[in-house]
Amino acid sequence: MGASQQSVKDRSRFRRLGAAALVAFLYCGAALAQDVVIYDDALENGFSTGYSYNATVNTNDSTHAYSGSKSVSFAATNFGALSFTSATSLSTATTPVLHFWIYGMAPGGQSLDVQIYADKNQMGGSTSGASLNSFVSGGAVGANVWREVTVDLTQLTPAYSGTFNRVDIQSESNSAQPTVYIDDVSLQSSVVDPIFADGFESGTVTPPPTNGIVDDQNITYDTFTSDRFTWYDSANKPRIAVLAHNDAQSFAGSHGGELRDFIYQVGAAAREIAAPARGDGGFGYIVSHPGDESFCVGGDSSTLGHGIAGTWTRVFVGRHHAIFRFQQNYPRYCSSVEPTAIRNIPVTIDWTFSTGRDNPLWSVTYDMSAIGADVIRDDSRAPYGTMNIDGSSGQYMDNDVAGIRWGDRYQFVTTSAPATLSSSWTYTTANTIPFTEEWMSNVDATMGLVQSQTMTRQDAGGGRLPYGPGTYDVSAYWTTTSVAGFACPNGSQDGGQTGVAHRLPCVQYFPYQMNGFSYGPTITDSVNDAKMTWGTQYGFLGQSAYQLYDKTLPAGTTASGYPRKSYSVFVVFGTHSSAPVDAEIARSTALANTTLSASVGTVATTGPGGVNRTDTVTYSPAGYDPVYSALVFNASGNAVTGTIGVGSGTLKSPLIIVSNYTATSYPATVKLGGTTLTMDVDYFPSIRSDATHKELWITLNKNISGAGNAFQVIP
Repeated sequence: MGASQQSVKDRSRFRRLGAAALVAFLYCGAALAQDVVIYDDALENGFSTGYSYNATVNTNDSTHAYSGSKSVSFAATNFGALSFTSATSLSTATTPVLHFWIYGMAPGGQSLDVQIYADKNQMGGSTSGASLNSFVSGGAVGANVWREVTVDLTQLTPAYSGTFNRVDIQSESNSAQPTVYIDDVSLQSSVVDPIFADGFESGTVTPPPTNGIVDDQNITYDTFTSDRFTWYDSANKPRIAVLAHNDAQSFAGSHGGELRDFIYQVGAAAREIAAPARGDGGFGYIVSHPGDESFCVGGDSSTLGHGIAGTWTRVFVGRHHAIFRFQQNYPRYCSSVEPTAIRNIPVTIDWTFSTGRDNPLWSVTYDMSAIGADVIRDDSRAPYGTMNIDGSSGQYMDNDVAGIRWGDRYQFVTTSAPATLSSSWTYTTANTIPFTEEWMSNVDATMGLVQSQTMTRQDAGGGRLPYGPGTYDVSAYWTTTSVAGFACPNGSQDGGQTGVAHRLPCVQYFPYQMNGFSYGPTITDSVNDAKMTWGTQYGFLGQSAYQLYDKTLPAGTTASGYPRKSYSVFVVFGTHSSAPVDAEIARSTALANTTLSASVGTVATTGPGGVNRTDTVTYSPAGYDPVYSALVFNASGNAVTGTIGVGSGTLKSPLIIVSNYTATSYPATVKLGGTTLTMDVDYFPSIRSDATHKELWITLNKNISGAGNAFQVIP
């Protein structure tokens, strides 16, 4: 499917999500002890499809498979049905749940029913039935994507409890519908699901909330096999992000490992932010530049990370939270020491999505431990890439960038539009949270990156060099404005970009690269390139101690860039008029000034130093995990009684992680300020349970300010 066709499909799906509840069950795919397998690459346990009618059925179809190599294909005409019949009777008392995966050929949306029969030979219709859409994750059969289906057979119409020996998937149309594929079919027991249990099921499967997160797995977008995440933001409106897998596909030089599509609502309309069809299109991949090229071997010393294949993992997909991980070996072709060689840096990138939050969190870890200290002296410009933030298609946006802004120790902002090398600017407001932003004027749209920590706790921004004759130091312009004169007095300092003096700081020394190298050839030219990057000092990667060259700190202050380096930034899309970058800055600022205490359980004081790391760091402030921008308590007996104190500002929709949470069901009660909160309305929970994590994740749908805000988790 081409990009334009996929865009139409995603826009249509977005509108459906905005209008209808996601009422499908999301249930564990693994068979349980009392489960009866109907189909797993072949029919099992005496089941047959001999009662199917008005349909072409193939139980040995290798065209598409959710797992294994085969599935059941079903192409119906004239209300035809795929029938699974059993030689022996089954009972809703022991196996009330029908579970399978379904894949629809384009355009998707096949109209189907699910029916059960007390007697497979019953004439005059089924015993009970309902539309299948009510039970499909995402609300309908998808096009070219596997979706999970979980049917509580006791909830069909009319309600039925008893024995049955036939289950039909029946077409609701009197004409032909596109083929669907069905895989991993089983009848399951009514155990409480450890992901979606909420403590009130009384032994039955409980559907996820209408605002729960949905991961459409293995879809095709822009020729990439991808996962598509849908979640509900702070305005309770759906957002969609498509992450391209990085292990096989290739488009315009990219192997994926990046964001290819993002959709959010502006009023009642959907705005799609797609990757442009060019070599640097897509967002969130690695780029690093060498600060020392003493010993180089052939190769691009600033390789675009999406040109390198890697691996991906669904780390965690819960009721309201999801983590998707990319990993790769990123090659470095230059070093400070011999021997001359290609040295690979293992890199891990996590994308985290949370109900109630507008912006996904992008987190990275570079691991230089196998290379050795002081071998490379590189920066990090990741996350890196280009998205057409005005919603246009093609290689570039239809509209010019109106302004640019960034924050290191001070906030830089252009004050004339559109943004050109001759734009006026100010660089005078003190800043604590590193960020970067660019926006449009013809279309009310913006994109930005906001770090989860203060600059004091995690250095960010580049372009700071030893100030003196023959050097260029962007921090020399802190506390000044363009009224003082040209900030790039010699065009040669701009990498030959213009060759003439101009007001804007020299683009090769922007703290965050952004679209600076697209300006020119004259200083009054605007640009329609929405490239966005991060930025750090040289030595940030690889040096045991690199110079910060930060005039707000004592001379000679250094930071460590070895053996590992990790940080997290929010990836922000939205309308510029709503100031979403400022809102994310305010959240990170409030978290940096939040204090926790606990009388039941404890406040976490240490945690992993970054994604995919086992070494720990001390949290500062105590209880704040910058990796996932979360407040962390350690439970005692699955309970927490604590307080959250916000030193300044308002903390909006904080994510709280309760560690040592060993329960398989959600807590009976969650309270804030003594008030009992309503699940899926006032707070959005997920249970993360794997070999190394026993956690309850909660995003509060609340704003917190001041000291002494009581918080309780009661099992």
